[in-house]
Amino acid sequence: MTSHASILIIDDDQWLAQQYRALLEKAGYQTHTASHALEGMDMVDKLHPSAIILDVFMPGPNGIVLLHELRSHSDLAQIPIIVCTNSASDIPHGNLTKYGVRVILDKTTMHPTDVVTAVRRVLL
Repeated sequence: MTSHASILIIDDDQWLAQQYRALLEKAGYQTHTASHALEGMDMVDKLHPSAIILDVFMPGPNGIVLLHELRSHSDLAQIPIIVCTNSASDIPHGNLTKYGVRVILDKTTMHPTDVVTAVRRVLL
């Protein structure tokens, strides 16, 4: 399968971001990575990705700040977001749906291929 969908991965864990990237590229997606929220926002502005994989807790401005920023731009607010975090059980899922979060994955229990499944699901 080849896809023209581009996926932006925003995670300060570069090893993990590269794992996601390899799996998504194998599944036919174009991928880009950013290591923090500010870099991620710049890339969102330039790329207008089809979906975003976002770690919530990062040094500096975190993923919640990025979610607020995306929500304030009508052209970016529609991008589906997949949150991947070590603290999924601490996040009230209902509160994030208004920010475009469609899936929350727990890094501590997920299988790496869950990222590909989640991307396919949000891009339907």
